[in-house]
Amino acid sequence: MVVYFVIQYQQKQHQNKTDTIHMQQSFEEELLLTRAEVKEQTLQTIAADLHDNIGQLLSITNATLSSVNLNDRQKSEQKIKDAIGFVNTSIKDLRQLAKLLQAENLLQQGLMQAIEQEMQWMEKHGQYTVTYVQESDNTYSPNAKKDLIVFRLLQETLNNIMKHARATAIHCELHFQNQVLQLAVSDNGTGFDLLQPGGSAAGLGITNMKKRTALIGGTIEFNSEPNLGTTIYITIPYEQTS
Repeated sequence: MVVYFVIQYQQKQHQNKTDTIHMQQSFEEELLLTRAEVKEQTLQTIAADLHDNIGQLLSITNATLSSVNLNDRQKSEQKIKDAIGFVNTSIKDLRQLAKLLQAENLLQQGLMQAIEQEMQWMEKHGQYTVTYVQESDNTYSPNAKKDLIVFRLLQETLNNIMKHARATAIHCELHFQNQVLQLAVSDNGTGFDLLQPGGSAAGLGITNMKKRTALIGGTIEFNSEPNLGTTIYITIPYEQTS
């Protein structure tokens, strides 16, 4: 009996070690995928801004300069001033895009700064009225793995709003107190039925978002009803290591 229990104990210990290794491998694979998705989303944002904003500014600049009539000095001077303004705005926007290309560096500077930057881009989109509230008791310290996943969860949420919600307003609140992060994002869009099997909720990647939140010891809740908008609540403990 003693030998039997010893063998059983050793087998259980071995199984626990194997399970731990598999869980760690799965977590690292998820982090790699998340990092790739953050980069992909960033590149899509850059491409859209180059096309919709900077491209348009440069086209207007070109049209303005092409219409300059040197024989009409007063109008020419005004058009040249306008063109210089368009060029300066384009340069400023390009510098902001360069910062976006360094998304991981932005996260290294702090999750809160990265989220604030993301909300500024949503406001710049011009399609939404954006409000952002941030409060912290200064207990936050960066955690590369958790920060990355939280940032990606925000990106997925905003992406879902743009693709599906038909919203006109977005409200985001970030609170960090007693080493616990709470992030809430709400919109005034069409909403969806959480209980409908295989419905729109499935297309929003809710299962994947829940999985990623659980990987870092957090919780995510969805509050939505058709035609009443959607609110997503994310809670992540930062006192734990991962």
